[in-house]
Amino acid sequence: VLAWLGSEKGIVATPHAQRSVARLLVRFVDGAPLNLIQLLDTVEQSLGTPVQTAVKREDEQAFALANGSNLMFCEDAARRIQRALDADKSIADFHVRLEHQESLHAHNAVAHMRKNVPFI
Repeated sequence: VLAWLGSEKGIVATPHAQRSVARLLVRFVDGAPLNLIQLLDTVEQSLGTPVQTAVKREDEQAFALANGSNLMFCEDAARRIQRALDADKSIADFHVRLEHQESLHAHNAVAHMRKNVPFI
């Protein structure tokens, strides 16, 4: 069992499945161009796993392996997003709410990060 858990087949079976939702409120610097695609790309790159709205059956194993190899707590994911947004000079302020929707527990895990004062 120990050998299997350490194998590529076992790595994706070890953690329980979760869906995550990130909500971003962003205020750009006056005069900065609004580039939402770049913003989404920045967030996806900071997490190391792109958003997948639909995965073809033949791509499921590769997608599950990529996600299973990049596990993180919601607080870690929120900190990664915070670092990425802090580095973007076109962003004046932001608030991030990240939620891991638990499949085994009766509660979800939630983390919040912000740059300056909350504006929500």
